[in-house]
Amino acid sequence: MIDNSAFTCRLCGHCCQGEGGIVLAEADIVRLCAHLHLSREDFLAQAVSTVCGKHRIKSRPDGYCLYYTEGAGCGVHPARPDICRAWPFFRGNLIDAISWEMAQDFCPGIAPDVPHAEFARQGLAYLREQGICRCSGPCDPAAAGSDGKKADKRREADTPEALVINDTDADAMAKPAGTAPHAA
Repeated sequence: MIDNSAFTCRLCGHCCQGEGGIVLAEADIVRLCAHLHLSREDFLAQAVSTVCGKHRIKSRPDGYCLYYTEGAGCGVHPARPDICRAWPFFRGNLIDAISWEMAQDFCPGIAPDVPHAEFARQGLAYLREQGICRCSGPCDPAAAGSDGKKADKRREADTPEALVINDTDADAMAKPAGTAPHAA
């Protein structure tokens, strides 16, 4: 089990709001169809818009994801897309302390007293434990570590950039820079 002191979801829905933010990979579509007991065709017709060849979950008129319910959170939580599973541990927040600070201003679930380096360590461990971290080059089986965890999966054509972690990113996360907590 991964230490998750860097983030605890508060069900505020900030990450569930915004047109076009929830891009779906093929694996997400398959998982959501099974969870919702819908055919692919029905799911795509009811819940998905396609823009520039990318499938994304439709937003309601208020700007929230079709599946978000205020106070309850995600209505498809067990099957939610990988991009949703990854929040707030997106690549930019892991490798860049300024992006991480900006995310804290947006998301009340990110612990402000946890230093960026620790946030990045916990985030990368979480992404790997959940099997949603992707690599852009050949995947290094050694990245799985000695504890027997799976190596990162190879990036697919429909993988959102926020889920792609390169070896140089992981190296940058290991450096001590950016260890000061966010100034509120």
